[in-house]
Amino acid sequence: MMVFFKSPAELEIVHPHDLLTRRFLIDNELMASMLEHYDNTGIVRLLNLGELRCESPVTIDYTLQEVIGDLRFSTRFKNGALSKVFLFFEHQSKKIRLFSFDCLRKIVEFYEECAADPQNALTEDGMFPYPLVVVLYHGDISWDELLQIKDLIAVPPEVNRYILWFPVILVNLSKIRREKLQGHPALIALFDALQSYSSGDLAESFDRIIKHLVPVKNDPRCYGWANSLTRHFLATTKSDKDAAIKTVSKILNKTEAKKMVISTLEEWYIQGAKEGEIKGEKRGEKRGEKKGEIKGEIKRSILVVLKILNMRFKKVPQSISRAVNSYKDPIVLDSLLELAMTCKSLAEFEKDLAHR
Repeated sequence: MMVFFKSPAELEIVHPHDLLTRRFLIDNELMASMLEHYDNTGIVRLLNLGELRCESPVTIDYTLQEVIGDLRFSTRFKNGALSKVFLFFEHQSKKIRLFSFDCLRKIVEFYEECAADPQNALTEDGMFPYPLVVVLYHGDISWDELLQIKDLIAVPPEVNRYILWFPVILVNLSKIRREKLQGHPALIALFDALQSYSSGDLAESFDRIIKHLVPVKNDPRCYGWANSLTRHFLATTKSDKDAAIKTVSKILNKTEAKKMVISTLEEWYIQGAKEGEIKGEKRGEKRGEKKGEIKGEIKRSILVVLKILNMRFKKVPQSISRAVNSYKDPIVLDSLLELAMTCKSLAEFEKDLAHR
């Protein structure tokens, strides 16, 4: 069984909750837990989940912006020594009527890859793996059932069986009540976070989400799970770092929790600095003068300050944006970078700004 995520070209714009899902479901145990507890087809009972293996891990940029590569898992049917199944995974927050055609396209592309390399065949006569589609959905609109290809083509009922069909496991979080979530504690935490994001109460729910990890707090993977949830929380709510530290301290010690949150903000700062540096270099090259390089450096610093404020507080008032853009002294701008990372609120930042 192999799991496919979208290619880099299709991921120019990636939402934080999409990356949160990827970080969790790259884990063999969590993917197996989801299949076991949320299968609506009956086919999972035929699979050997104990052999579920991630074959090509996804590379994730923790600035919540980039994903590189496919995520693939493989396994076998329980009673098939030469069998192999590939699983096509999609995470959706919007209902797509023609989704089955998108799935078919991916399946065909995979079989073309298999045909191009004879080593992909399972038997000497060229038999290939079996396809299985899994969809994790948590949108606002009800998606009770995925339309199969036979449902989209106008033919008499007696002809339906001659139209291409493949099984689809639909994990519809919009239909599952929070108290009914099942599976591994980390999987429940992931699903609770996605539901809370969709319902708009993630800030109020973060404490409950982190508590799901209490039973597995001694698991070596727990730090990574808590880290991913914290990054998602900081990127998608208006809550400050102190709120995150206080909550995460319930499963990690306070020192670790504080280090985790601060490192997240530092990574976003570095990413913003790199973006600003590139833009500054381009401006400098265009002008070909030292003056252009200096202006580029100033623009870089301003961009980073505003990027950090936007990351932490979501919406920066025009008054603050204009004030930051008015500074031309690199030394002052460096002090604003530190203030942007450590202030507890926009009001505190603006008050300090007025005294510079």
